[in-house]
Amino acid sequence: MLIASLLVSPLPHDLIINAASLLGMISISLTLIGLYKSKWYAVFTWGFINILLVIANNVLYYNSNLIQFLPIVQKISFASYLLWFSSINIKQFKCASP
Repeated sequence: MLIASLLVSPLPHDLIINAASLLGMISISLTLIGLYKSKWYAVFTWGFINILLVIANNVLYYNSNLIQFLPIVQKISFASYLLWFSSINIKQFKCASP
């Protein structure tokens, strides 16, 4: 959230996006390790696909020939992450229920 607040600062947009991507990749990687150790392989695989979407977003962002595809890939990525987080919460809720 600290990184998001920097978007209104005079810092360069690319620097903020790179920092957010790095911190996001660290947190997602740690989440994936936990999912793998919990043997939640389907959710783990979905998370790995989300990492590939982040990589695709960065490739499209930095490639001026492909940047026109960035908005749609961003929307797909956002929806995928939202559904992924929701599925983790639902799975945890079901496992915790008697």
